Amino acid sequence: MRLFTIPAEQTAFSTKEVVAITGMTKDALRYYEQQQLIGPVPCNHNNYRQYSRQNLERLQFVATFRQLGLDLKLLSGDGHIPNRAQRIQELSSYRATVKKQIAQLQATDQFLAHKIAYFEASPNH
Repeated sequence: MRLFTIPAEQTAFSTKEVVAITGMTKDALRYYEQQQLIGPVPCNHNNYRQYSRQNLERLQFVATFRQLGLDLKLLSGDGHIPNRAQRIQELSSYRATVKKQIAQLQATDQFLAHKIAYFEASPNH
C-alpha cells in the first residue's frame, strides 16, 4: 500500500496542493469534508480552503480505508480526537477491523491454494 507523504515543513495547504499531494480530486475532498471524515477545513481571508496537517492525516485514513475496502462510516465524525486515550481506542478499533480482513484474506488464500492444488493434481478438470 502506498501512502502519500505530507510535507514536513508545511502547516497549511491549499486545495490545489492537497490534490497534488493526495491524488484525490477536488470533488472527493469536498465530499469527504461534507461527510465529516476529515474534520473542519477553515478558509483563509480570500475564502479559499486551507487544509491542516490534521486534515491530511485524516485523508491518509480515508485513502487507507478505501484501499482496504473498509467502510468509511467508521471514520465519520468531526475528525477531532480530544485526548490520547480516545486516539488509542479509535486506532485499536481500526486495527481490529483490519485484522478481521487479514483473516478473511488468509482464509481465501488457503481456499484458492487448495483449489489450485486440486486442479494441478487432476489434469482432466
